[in-house]
This record gives sequence, C-alpha cells and structure tokens, in this order.
Amino acid sequence: MSDTLVKLLIRFGGWWEQNNEKWVYNSNEPGHRVKVLPTIQHSVLLSCVQTFAASVNRPATIFVSVHYPVVQQNQGSTSAGVPEIEDEGAEDEEDGDEEEESEEDDDAYCFEENDYDAEVDENHVLHLPGVDSDEEVVPETQPETQPESPPITSYAGRNDYFARPPLLPDVDEEPIMEEEHVSYARSRAISEADVFQTKQEMILALSLKFIEESFQFKVKRSSKTRYEAICIYDTHCQWRMTAASVGSTGMFVVRKINDNHTCSRTQLHSSHRQANRRVLGHIIVPQLRDSSRTLRGKDIVTDIKRNLKVNISYWQAWRAKAAALCMINGSPAESFTRLPGYFYNLELHNPGTITRIRTDSERRFTMCFAAFGTSIRTFQRNLRPVVVIDGAHLKGRYLGTMFLAVGMDANNRCVPISFGVGRSENNETWTWFLSMFKECVGDIEGLVFISDRAASIKYAIETVFPTSHHALCCRHLMMNVKARDKRVKHQKKMFWKTCRAYTAETFERRMLCLRAAIPDGASVLDELGPDKWSNAYFPGKRYNILTSNHAESVNAMSRFARKLPIVGLFDYFRESQQEWFSERRKVAAKWNGVLAKIPEQIVKRRKIKSANWTVREIGYGRFEVIDLKRNPTVDFYNSKCECMKWQLSGLPCSHGIAVANYVRLPDCNHLAEEYFKTIKLQSTYAEVIQPAGPPETWVVPSDYRLMTVKPPLIKPKGPGRWGDHNRIPSVGEDRTTPRCSRCQEYGHTRNLCTANIPSQVRREQASGMQENLNTQQSYRHETFDLNVDANIDLNF
Repeated sequence: MSDTLVKLLIRFGGWWEQNNEKWVYNSNEPGHRVKVLPTIQHSVLLSCVQTFAASVNRPATIFVSVHYPVVQQNQGSTSAGVPEIEDEGAEDEEDGDEEEESEEDDDAYCFEENDYDAEVDENHVLHLPGVDSDEEVVPETQPETQPESPPITSYAGRNDYFARPPLLPDVDEEPIMEEEHVSYARSRAISEADVFQTKQEMILALSLKFIEESFQFKVKRSSKTRYEAICIYDTHCQWRMTAASVGSTGMFVVRKINDNHTCSRTQLHSSHRQANRRVLGHIIVPQLRDSSRTLRGKDIVTDIKRNLKVNISYWQAWRAKAAALCMINGSPAESFTRLPGYFYNLELHNPGTITRIRTDSERRFTMCFAAFGTSIRTFQRNLRPVVVIDGAHLKGRYLGTMFLAVGMDANNRCVPISFGVGRSENNETWTWFLSMFKECVGDIEGLVFISDRAASIKYAIETVFPTSHHALCCRHLMMNVKARDKRVKHQKKMFWKTCRAYTAETFERRMLCLRAAIPDGASVLDELGPDKWSNAYFPGKRYNILTSNHAESVNAMSRFARKLPIVGLFDYFRESQQEWFSERRKVAAKWNGVLAKIPEQIVKRRKIKSANWTVREIGYGRFEVIDLKRNPTVDFYNSKCECMKWQLSGLPCSHGIAVANYVRLPDCNHLAEEYFKTIKLQSTYAEVIQPAGPPETWVVPSDYRLMTVKPPLIKPKGPGRWGDHNRIPSVGEDRTTPRCSRCQEYGHTRNLCTANIPSQVRREQASGMQENLNTQQSYRHETFDLNVDANIDLNF
C-alpha cells in the first residue's frame, strides 16, 4: 500500500457505551474535540491523547477505534478513506460541519497509514495492536452504567482547543487565506549563563518569549538578588527558570532554566498575564517607526490577535501605543530636558544651524527656535525673497503654538526655513520668532511676508522688518467675505480675478463688478486697502504668490507630528526636510531645460497664446504688440511691459515672447529671472541635512549639561467640549457668538450667566413670559373654536 496522508479527528469526553460488544462514542453527551497536524507519528498521537486525558484529573482508560470507509479509485480498486472515530448517531451531526472544518483547519494533524502496526477487519474497523476488538473492555474506574455525577463538559471555542502537542516536526503548511503581514521583532532565546543588564530587561525578554510561544508564567520568588519563575500550570509543567544578580552591578544572570514545557499550550488566550503595556509597547515599536502606516487602536488589537494569538482590549492597545511612543520619542516632560542636547548636536552636524531656547525665571520653557544652516543658505542664495509665515496649534500634553516660515523654490514647492514653538500666539512670541529669523537671514531688500490678518503678525513685521512688505493671504480674505455674504460661493471666480489683476485699470474695472455683486464683502476689502492684497497696488513684488497655502500645507502635513514631544516634533521636520532634499536633488539633476519644469510650462502656454500676434518696432528696444485687446508697449531690453505681468511674475509675458520671436531670439526662456532657472533649482538642494543621531551618541558639553529646561506649567482646561483645531482662525473669521436669554448679553448662555439682575427686572421678565404664554394659549383656543365652527358650518 502506498503512503497516503489522511486526516484524523480525536474526540474525548462524553460517555462511552457498549454496543454489540464494542465501545462506541455517544455524541449526545458533551465532550472535547481535538485536531492534529499532518505527518504525526503513532507514538506522538498516543502522547497527545494521554496528555489531553490527563487534564481531566481522574483515571481513565483510552480505547481508539478508527473506521475506514471504502472509496472507489479511478482504476476501480478500493482503498481506505479518511478514518474517523466510531460514533453512534454522530454521522448526521458531523456531516454538516465537515466542509467548514476542512476549509478552516488546513493545519489538522494527519498520520500515515504505515506509521503503525494495525489490522482492519471485514467491517473496516481498525484495531490497534494489543487490543482485542471482540473483548469487552471496561475501565476499572468507570462504572458499567452512567453515574449520577454530571459529565465533564467544555464550552471552549474552536481556537481554545489543545492543538499542538510538544516536540512535533515543523510542517510546511499552505496558508488558509492571504492576510496582511505585520512584522514583529522576534524575542531572544534564553539559556543558562545569559546575562542581562538589568532585572527589568530580563523580565521583558522573558515576557516577550512567553507571549510569542503562547505560554504564560508566574513569579515564584522575586527580590533584589534572586528571581524565580515557573509555568502557570506548575502542577503539570516542568518549565522553571532561576536567575540571580551579579554582585552589586545590577546585572542578572540565568543560573538554571528548564525550557521544556510538558503542559498544553492554548491557541488563543482570553487574557495574558504578560500582555501589559510595557511588553506590548516593545512589540509595536517597529510599526510606529514605519511612517507609511497610521497605527490605530483597533489595528493594534487586530495585529496582536492575528500574530500572537492574544486578546487585548481597545484601551490596552492605546496604553501600549503610548508606552511605545515614549520609548521612541521619550516622555513629553523629559523631552524638554533633552532639548538643549538635541539642539547642540543639530548645530554640530549641520554647520550654520541656529537654535535658541528661551526660559522664564524658574527655568521653565517659554519658546524655542531652530533653522537649519542648509535652509538658511539656500534661501539667501536661491529662493525668491518671499516668506510665508503661519502658526498652528500643538496637540500633545503641553499645548502651545508652532511658528513656521516657508520659502518657495523654482517649481513653487515649499522649502521650510525656520521653526519655532511658543506658549501662545501674541505680539511677544511673534516678535521674538521674527527676531530670530532676522538673525538667520539678515536684512534682504524687497523682502515680502505673506500671512493671514493676525494683528500680532502685523505688529511683529512692522517692529522687526520695518522696510519689508506685508501681504495678506487672499484665501483668508475670501473666507472673511464668505462669512458676511453667502453668495460668495458663486462669486469666487470674480474675487480671484480681482486679486490677480496686474494693472490698476483692470483692477478698478473688476472691483466695480465685485462691489455690485457682493457689496458687503467688497466693503471689507475696501477697509483693508488694495495695497495689502491686490497684485496691482501691492508695493512689493510677490511673484504671483497670493496665498499662504505653502505654510498651510506644512501645517497639514504635521498634524500628527504636532502631538509628539518637542524633540520629536523638531526631529520630524528634520527628517522630512532631509527626505525632501534628497528626492528633489535627484529630480533636479535629471532636468536639462533652462527653466525648471513648472516655469517652463507657463512660458510654453504664453508662447502658444502669442503665436499669431503682430509686433511693430518703435525703436531703442521698444515694440508695440497688437494683441487685439490693448496693444501694449514692450521695453524689451529692460524686461518691462505695460501689461505688468512680466514685472510682477518674473516670467516673460506673452507680449515679451512675441517680441522675442520677432527679433529671432532662439530661446525666450533666458528672459525669465534667475530664481526660475534649473541651475538655481539644482543649487537649492545641493546641500544635505544631517541627523543629530541617537541620544546615547550625543556630544553634550558640560555647560549644556548644567542647562536645565523644565516643562511649562499645564493650565487646567475649562468645562465644555475640548476643541481640536488644526488652524488658528484669521482675523475677520467671526464665529457665532452666543447670547444669554437672561441678561441679554453676548458671550455666554443662560446656564453660565452670573449677572446680578434686580428683582423688579426678574418680575417684569417673568410677567412678560407669562403674558406671552397666555397669548399663545388664547390663540390656540381661538383657533380650536374656529375649527369647530367651520366644521359645523360645513356639516350644515
């Protein structure tokens, strides 16, 4: 007979009865059920059954009988099919679940037909050696009749069955279904003479080992010099470990360990003694370091259950995540203490980097500032003199405001220049931040700041950079207009055309239409003055950058990083810039055009637009361009045009390109300003940003070690729902203000009203309310009577 793998199902429990001088299983009684893996040996099978029967804690006699049904093969020969325990009345019960079990339990144990010496009679009943099937087998401790005591019953689920006897060979199994694989760090093997630096490190390694192997242990003895652990099933298992301290070093060494379990292991624990937040935190650290995946609480529950066969609650998962984040980034309070050392190593590895920390009289943190030397130099040499500044709320344990200054490269991609953190957004914090920014970049002629309408930003710019220009974000202005006139949704295109107008004539014409369409919104814009937001009247050169979207994009990108401790926040920006510089450096090196990609596309569109225009030469480098609209004059050698687009955008306008074609200039891309050329783009990302390295490798001078930075005091939050806002609202974005129905004042509701209202006023209010109530009741009564009369008339 050829070797054939067949599946075996072992059922234990219930009651066995005599039927035709044989013992058969009565399926009407509850019991245990076990499945075994492929290629099981006969000796291991018996050991498996004996071990499982031992858990009953009573003497028992085991008789195994396997029934082979005859199966017709293709050649017409007969062979034994899948063996099963002879079970009276169980045929109908098992047939319904057979297909489902075969799909779910591909890892069921099997045995080979020639692994044991057995005989099959004419009734296809398998008899093990040494057992006579005709002989009546009656256990000594089991009565011939069923006793009154209840049978042993198991209500455990499918995954709680004992399914893996010890010392089985590894089997290459086919996965039941394809699932997302989550990689966890493997626990270290523990053997005699292993040395651990601390006792906690040893306990952690032991806990990880037991969770991975689906066992549990308990502590028999624990002191400063000795540690003993045993398996949780100490009465049935021989696993033991003894460790002792090494002198006064604090290290622990494993003196003795018996790493063989003689107990049964469960596939899935309803709870695990070693699954605390510290151990689980070490398990999920690799997943939290992977920035491509956002690990939520329910994801942690699913991953732990799938990979380690351990059930944990949702809150256990969140506590484990908090512990893992502390392992990666340190605790929020400790992060302020590490901040000086981190800043020093940033300056050490990145020449030209400027960092500052500001504390109060008690050495508590108030503000900090950081700007990488690479970003400072690239802004001074390669970027347009336009800076977008904005603030965003911090969301961690210590609340505050993050300050940000961003520049734009030749492709209009954001390049963060400096970062800051403060307690709040006010005149003092913005002034200090811009003072540090001025220390980095110095005085730049024609420098333009773009921000929202925050009064503190306006004050800081006027104080620190009095000769610079301050432009308002048109996106925020549009939101201000929308708050006053709901029709702005349909007039959005008209608003943006007015903002982008290059000449005063075009601006006034479009502003006239805007006043007619949105009178309330236009009045707000008039109050601000067109020199703060319009292209035509702005005194500086903003290069068509009308919004603060570049800073808002960085704020949106860091919405999760703003929950990290302060060192983790700054290191997140360092890591992001390091990655951006590396990727953009490769892209810029492959670009061969004169202009960067985005400016080249803009010039190409303008060139197509001017293909059929007529050019007439005036003289001395001046030309008239007939574009069928305004026929502007172009001062070609001075890069000027009456349409003002060339001067304000830095790229040649369609009229200038038409003149370039007229004078047979081979490439009009050279007419653009240097900021948009590929050589500037490549120079922008030529340098690199270096990491500060792990904390244990930091070089910290003695004066920095003595520098103490305490965390700021936490102010208790007030009553009500706690808001979590990503963006600081701009001035003019007025929110609905509640009005008290008791004192008629704005700013609070009746529940929080503390106004001292005289009794006479209260009586008048109560009298007025009663009068209104009587009027309403009278009105309802009259209405009812009228309806009755109407019904009577109708019936009549």
